[in-house]
Amino acid sequence: MNNGNNRVLILSPFFYPEMISTGKYNTYLAEELVAQGLPVTVVSSYPIYPSWNPEKSDPTLPGMDIRRGGSWLRYPKSTLLRRAILECWYSWHAVTTYFGLKSKPTHLVAVFPPSLFFLLLALVLPSSTKKIGIVHDLQGVYASQSKGLIGRVVNAAIHMVEQKCFAGCDRLIFLSESMAARAIQEYGLDKEQCAVCYPFVALPDHPLSEGTALKHLFDEQKINVVYSGALGDKQNPDALVDFFSNLTVARSGVCCHIFSAGPHFERLRSSTSELGTVHFHDLVDSEHLSELYARSGVQVIPQAFGTGDGSLPSKLPNLMAVGVPVFVICDSGSELADLVKEADAGGVCNSWDSADLVDHFVQFLPQMIDEPRSERRLRQQEFVQEKFSIRRVVDEIIKV
Repeated sequence: MNNGNNRVLILSPFFYPEMISTGKYNTYLAEELVAQGLPVTVVSSYPIYPSWNPEKSDPTLPGMDIRRGGSWLRYPKSTLLRRAILECWYSWHAVTTYFGLKSKPTHLVAVFPPSLFFLLLALVLPSSTKKIGIVHDLQGVYASQSKGLIGRVVNAAIHMVEQKCFAGCDRLIFLSESMAARAIQEYGLDKEQCAVCYPFVALPDHPLSEGTALKHLFDEQKINVVYSGALGDKQNPDALVDFFSNLTVARSGVCCHIFSAGPHFERLRSSTSELGTVHFHDLVDSEHLSELYARSGVQVIPQAFGTGDGSLPSKLPNLMAVGVPVFVICDSGSELADLVKEADAGGVCNSWDSADLVDHFVQFLPQMIDEPRSERRLRQQEFVQEKFSIRRVVDEIIKV
């Protein structure tokens, strides 16, 4: 690919070495852009997610310039206040860092959310800069769940900022069809301005050794049911733990695990530790991810009702790529459910009632675990390559 004098600036607080969610997505995207011969600068926070406790470290990656900040911040427990501080601080960091760049970018990639930084930065960007937005979450969808006067005010503010940010982009990339449709409808966007690129596979090109580092965490005589990743409101964490607790009581041959971090994780680990029905573990390092997948009999993907249009879990393509069966909890008719059903990748339940979840899980269990992992991986390979390609994202960025 001949990229001439193109230079890419990626703007997002979340970046390497964060192990999950947007940080992992951004890292793989930056590495692919570098592999295509493009100079890349990243403006990010020091690692904060999902613990929301900045870690002062400066790991580098080949071919890119990483400008970090925010090591001094202390984020509160309140989700609303935490997001407000992130929006305001990162806006300052993004704008001041941009002015300090000796070589200005030809392509600016803004990863939403947060969004306020782009609203401010757009005021000073030259018209020649190609502005691409990648929308991971529609915050307006989550804000619409809020109640009361404060909730309505926050909802209105979020909608205003998102609408102006999206309208200011030359190209918008959404991570699902339903997200794109919702944004086009709510914000009056031009369909020709929008593209849909599902989350891509974010795994090493050469699978790592399965290893034995996690062996002591798993009972090899049981079916290990795992949730791994961020544990926030959109995962409905209390209901997830309730489901896991009831499942272990109903099925003695099942063992349930949660690998995560952050406020909800610590709260639930403390409050349920005496029960012993759910095993809580810290997030695993990337070098042990292959082993975690290999030891997972089933991985659960939970999605709080009413949030399906807001995001699509980025772990789905990874799990499909390595052949791990999934059990998805989401709204009826959601895009997440449609993808799992189309690929025959596991089970789907459209209820958060614990008894219903247990019944559905038990019903799907044979088909989720009877097929050999190697056969499942091979069967899903074409689907994964077609739906979850990082090159599609890079092409959308470069062609603007």
